Amino acid sequence: MKKISVVIGIGVVTLLLVSFVGRDACEKSRDHHEKLNAIHELQQPFLQHLETESNTEVLRVEDIVVIGSEEEINLGFDTAYYLPDDFNAYEGMELNLADINLIDVEEEIDLGFDTSKYLPIGFNAYEGMQNDSNTIVQELDVNDLQIIEAEVEIDLGFDTQKYLPKGFDPYAK
Repeated sequence: MKKISVVIGIGVVTLLLVSFVGRDACEKSRDHHEKLNAIHELQQPFLQHLETESNTEVLRVEDIVVIGSEEEINLGFDTAYYLPDDFNAYEGMELNLADINLIDVEEEIDLGFDTSKYLPIGFNAYEGMQNDSNTIVQELDVNDLQIIEAEVEIDLGFDTQKYLPKGFDPYAK
């Protein structure tokens, strides 16, 4: 019985091997190559345009010409007849710091316990700090204001110094 099953197994394997022999190439692979060639031909104009675009030259700011197109609107009548003699549309447009409402958004920090238990009775953290906010605002000058952006350090998970030249200084001129 073992001999018969071995002979039948060898026969099945032989039939499978013979069925794959005799063909030069698969017809699907020919179709696949034809499709790839057609796609390549379609992409050629796009690739040529990209090559010409990549060969652009750097412009200086002085070389750029800005053309302002302000169209004059004709209403069919002269508006000067209907306005006062010394009319100035920009009058009163000066910046007044007293008119600016400052809103201080306080973040509430939850420490997980009541801090009042650990402070003296009647403790006031703001005692002696009460000032008239209008006098502070009037003393400020817009030119003295500085905007400070908080920089967040990003950890990329690898040491960038390994990939930079020795002595590299990004702040050097």
